Amino acid sequence: MEYMRGLAKIYYDVGEEGIRNGANKFFDSMDTKRDGKISLYEYLGFMASNHDGPLRQREWFHKLDKEQKGSLSREDVRTLYYMINSGRPFCIGCGEFVAAVYFTCVECFNVSCTLISVCLDCYEANRIHHQHNQFLDNFALLEFKRTGSKLPALKAPARKPQDSHAEYPENTKELRRMAKAYLRSTLEDPEEQKKIKKFVDSVRRDFQNFMKYKEYQRILGKKLELNCRGPEKFFKLLAKDPKNGLDNSDVETFYYIVRSGRPFCGGNCGLFITGTFFTCSESFGEDNTKCFYLCRECFKNGKFEKKDKFEKKDPIILDNFALLHVIGMGNQVKTVPKRNTPSNGAIVSPSGQ
Repeated sequence: MEYMRGLAKIYYDVGEEGIRNGANKFFDSMDTKRDGKISLYEYLGFMASNHDGPLRQREWFHKLDKEQKGSLSREDVRTLYYMINSGRPFCIGCGEFVAAVYFTCVECFNVSCTLISVCLDCYEANRIHHQHNQFLDNFALLEFKRTGSKLPALKAPARKPQDSHAEYPENTKELRRMAKAYLRSTLEDPEEQKKIKKFVDSVRRDFQNFMKYKEYQRILGKKLELNCRGPEKFFKLLAKDPKNGLDNSDVETFYYIVRSGRPFCGGNCGLFITGTFFTCSESFGEDNTKCFYLCRECFKNGKFEKKDKFEKKDPIILDNFALLHVIGMGNQVKTVPKRNTPSNGAIVSPSGQ
């Protein structure tokens, strides 16, 4: 929930009156007593009339209540507002709200724009009760909508993976699990298996057990042009054990990163973005030279200077979850000028509220 609170705060803090007015109007509509706080009775009544889904249940009132005072503050309701408007799904396997990565049925998304999604745990355990079995994670699905898909859709795995996640570094654990999921899925895709083998073999020819940083620069740096201004930091992030270097599974994770279109930050840090990123929705469907991505910190603090990347005066900037929701549902978005940043950027309310 803290992750959701952080993103909601970014949207509220960097927006001008339009975004704040939307969130405040949402709160005021719920605050029937006009006492500046939301009771359980007000929450349940409002949600029953205005929202269809698990968020109507009283357990979500208590989850949103950060201070556990028995009432919701404006900050709590702003978090709810973001959760609804960014289209975050509930897992069809365990029924839980998915705050991070999820896998979505490609066929349902393309045909009806419906998010039939499962969390990473349920995907790995094959707790998927659905008529279709072609899935993409939310990052790869967004890349699919932009480029026409460079990565094949996954089939639900036959069994839970036997490898332990305990050995994975915490900051890349989710990323490595996703890479493993794709590798297991390709067991039924000979063409993709050939591509993976060709890539890994072309690297393995040049080192025996571990790839050191100098070898990484020489081999992978020439193979792929990455918009990476911190290559050594990326190498350390990619390697489970940076002292030894990259092993075979690290190279496979690298393959997934490239194929799924995971970006590097175009702001001041220039680092690989392991989680949520922000981008201009108006240039998103264009070539990579016009796509501009920002990590949470650079976007929040206005740490980017490439004004030429934003062709319009007030571009619409969304995080990757909200952008996928807008693309899928065809929502109308409104531009809200962004405050006190070098780019004169913008942020939007995906629902137009």
